[in-house]
Amino acid sequence: MRKAKTLFILLGCMLFLSGCWDKVEIEDRAFVLAIGVDKAEGPSEKSEDLVTEAEDKYLFTFVNPDTAKAEEGKVNEYVTFQVQAPSYTLGITRLLQSFSKFHTYEHTKVLIFGRQLMEDPLLLKSMLDNFGRGHQFNSSMYVFTTNNRASDIFEAKPKMKGLLAYYITGIADNEKYATRVGKVTFLNFTRQLFDNNGDGVIPSLDPHENGLTSSYLAMIKGYKYIRHMDGRETKAWKWLNGEAKGGIIEIQDGDISVPYNYPSFKRDIYLDKIENNKIYITYDLETEGSVEEYIIDKKLLDNDKLQQLERKIEQVIENDCKDFVKKMQEEYNVDLLGLRDYLYKFHPRVYEDVMKDFDKHFQDNIVINVKADVKIRRIGKIE
Repeated sequence: MRKAKTLFILLGCMLFLSGCWDKVEIEDRAFVLAIGVDKAEGPSEKSEDLVTEAEDKYLFTFVNPDTAKAEEGKVNEYVTFQVQAPSYTLGITRLLQSFSKFHTYEHTKVLIFGRQLMEDPLLLKSMLDNFGRGHQFNSSMYVFTTNNRASDIFEAKPKMKGLLAYYITGIADNEKYATRVGKVTFLNFTRQLFDNNGDGVIPSLDPHENGLTSSYLAMIKGYKYIRHMDGRETKAWKWLNGEAKGGIIEIQDGDISVPYNYPSFKRDIYLDKIENNKIYITYDLETEGSVEEYIIDKKLLDNDKLQQLERKIEQVIENDCKDFVKKMQEEYNVDLLGLRDYLYKFHPRVYEDVMKDFDKHFQDNIVINVKADVKIRRIGKIE
């Protein structure tokens, strides 16, 4: 009898307590897959719902699947909607005044900030707060900037048919094969800025003849865009910060181009010594990989030849990293090397000594050396 009562109670709970409590039906939802945020241009929109008139600061672009063109359950087309407003919340309100569906963000994959927005620290910090504070946004969406307007990215026509947001995330996921491709989630991006007093990097996404390309990182200092890195600087940043997943290093052996393919990259930082008010830091970089292209009548199965190639690759890594370190210390005076975080975690007493005027110490009193150790483990299947 007791078992029967228990079973009856459980069945009652399943019947009366379960179900969908969201009153918005799925056909009334607009699934936002990507969001672009630009600095607004033009006069502000007048609105009667404001106690005081506020100037429009942002242009928001939303990308949704075009369900009207769905074929066999697959949606490959997308539509965009734009609204200009002084805040995100008011922007959504204005959009709903002329939009029949309720926006939902569970599937949002991409967030893009335009160049002009990135150049305004106040606007950038406001948007970071909005997307971090809003419970409707997931912190795993990928974050990008661009050389121009974020809205321009959504006009791209990729040659490979598919939803634009998934095309972009697919490019970002290729960072394990191409060092210059950048990938960072919203959570990691904001954490990077918070931990470094507003200094950091963000991947750039730009129009390309094939659709879009991600080949560079943009530098941020004090929550303000400084400039884009070039290809060498982008790779050096990844090596020095332990963010390289895999990639290619191209060297010349006489007239022969030799691509070195590495599937992983290791970085360690050491504090060597403190002497005469100077802090000496060493970055140890290690990688193993393969050379699977050479020339048909030449031999690679020779220790001297392999060691010669290894040393050339080491020189490329060391020179690119040292040039990058020099620019960060002398030209921009911004720590994009992970030094502040390293000292805070592993040498707290040293960190306490330099934290009050870290920028000055970083520029004048920190000496950085870079050492690379490269091993060629495979040379293909011919020999």
